[in-house]
Amino acid sequence: METTLLETETTTFGNTALCFQCAKCSSGCPISEEMDVLPHQVIHLASLGLTKRVLSTDTIWICANCYACAVKCPNDIDITGIMNSLKQKAIERGMEPSRPEIYKFHQVFAQDVYRRGKAHELWIMGEYNMRLRKPFKNVMLAPKMFLKNKLKIRPPKQVRGFKGWLKKLLSKKSDTS
Repeated sequence: METTLLETETTTFGNTALCFQCAKCSSGCPISEEMDVLPHQVIHLASLGLTKRVLSTDTIWICANCYACAVKCPNDIDITGIMNSLKQKAIERGMEPSRPEIYKFHQVFAQDVYRRGKAHELWIMGEYNMRLRKPFKNVMLAPKMFLKNKLKIRPPKQVRGFKGWLKKLLSKKSDTS
């Protein structure tokens, strides 16, 4: 195993050393049962500098970016931000998750958020199923989600100024690299 420190740990990944492994982030994660490594374990691997190990987890790709973990953290570690930074580092190194469908979902989700600044679950579900070539894969979920008001037919309105904000953010990031 590689044990060199992550090159940008202090700036990109925040202070992962603040984590004392209480596992509140993992217990608060709504999709932790799908993960191969729990969120608190990802933070621990990052703090140890186990680059290859942490970047090869499916967890960084499965993360729903819901911030449930960060809200639970008693040390205010930006766990979601760390997951995104790790995912970006993996992309830069040409690494993809072990299960191709996870990367396809990541692409669909990111593309939808880029489009409006908000996710539209119905579009994401449809696009993801089409990319998998299984258009009716989870069609039985739709009525349940719709009845619980978790699935909107119409897409959300675009977040005003989102694309401009994103362009500024990306230009700042390219200036620092």
